[in-house]
Amino acid sequence: MSERTEPPTGRKIAEARAEGNVPRSQELNAAAGLLAGAWLLQNSGKLLAQQLKIILTEAASKAPFVDFSGDWLREMLLINIQRLLPSMGLILAGMLITGMVVTVSQTGLLWANKKLGFHLDRLNPLSGIKRLFSLNGLIEVVKALLKLFVVGWVAYTFLRDRAAEVVSMGNMSMSDAISFWAELGLSLFMRVGFAYLILAFIDYAYQRWNYNRSMKMTKEEVKEDAKRTEGDPLIRGRIRAKQRQVARMRMMANVHKADVVITNPTHLAIAVSYKADEMNAPKVLAKGAFLVAERIVSLARIHQIPVVQNIPVARALYRSVEVDQEIPPELYTALAEVLAYVYRMRGKRRAVPVQVEQ
Repeated sequence: MSERTEPPTGRKIAEARAEGNVPRSQELNAAAGLLAGAWLLQNSGKLLAQQLKIILTEAASKAPFVDFSGDWLREMLLINIQRLLPSMGLILAGMLITGMVVTVSQTGLLWANKKLGFHLDRLNPLSGIKRLFSLNGLIEVVKALLKLFVVGWVAYTFLRDRAAEVVSMGNMSMSDAISFWAELGLSLFMRVGFAYLILAFIDYAYQRWNYNRSMKMTKEEVKEDAKRTEGDPLIRGRIRAKQRQVARMRMMANVHKADVVITNPTHLAIAVSYKADEMNAPKVLAKGAFLVAERIVSLARIHQIPVVQNIPVARALYRSVEVDQEIPPELYTALAEVLAYVYRMRGKRRAVPVQVEQ
């Protein structure tokens, strides 16, 4: 059995993201939400604490003189909700934004299409039991026990150190007792939140390590993925060969437009055209070596195009100029001599390119 030693390919990572399989720690969301809630209560929640203090104080002072009828309870509930709703809405919105930011920072902008919808396998009790008694299930149990121990220990030590203050709360007024409980609860939340955050970062590091380990591939899987991404090498080779054939046929179709074919004499052949009123410099219409060169020369003779042997020029053109490109200035003089020779053979006087000194 092949070992999974290779890092995942981009295709596999993309498929995993489409299925919602990304490294993510739910504990990080919970810890961030807990800390954000405590901070919001400590700052933006001051108004909420004041309103709660007023509501409880009013309720305690009016309780002996109020007829607790249904209408009175509904009226008081509506009034108190209106008092608390703005502050509670601000706190809930802050916690929601915190959760979104933490999630996006872990997963990026993720839309797992394949994870949406109804899946029957999620209702299979056997699958749930297998997950529960698997290695991941055991790790989750250990994590839950560790969280319970750490959070419990932090809460216990905090309350133990302030036990005397809790006992003396009986001597406080209602207003002072409410303020004390609010301050005690927020301090406890902050301590527990920071302890939980440390556990969450450890869990996130584990989740990333476990994700990278599970995504590793064998060498055979990497090769198969490359075939799926780029196509079968045999098919790609056939496509490239067909493309070369089409390009060669198109190139050969332009040979009859050439003014001259320059040869090596048998190894290379380059078909060149120059139209003084249309071109800035001579242009290579076709070029090739060996069999392709023989075909170019054959077509040139069929169309009565002069074939000139010039080994240095043929080599320079074949090496430095592609098909449908104009020749570089350093070859102007050599091409001018060849074209002048061709025009003299034809008994024509035509303009030839001249290299201009800079």
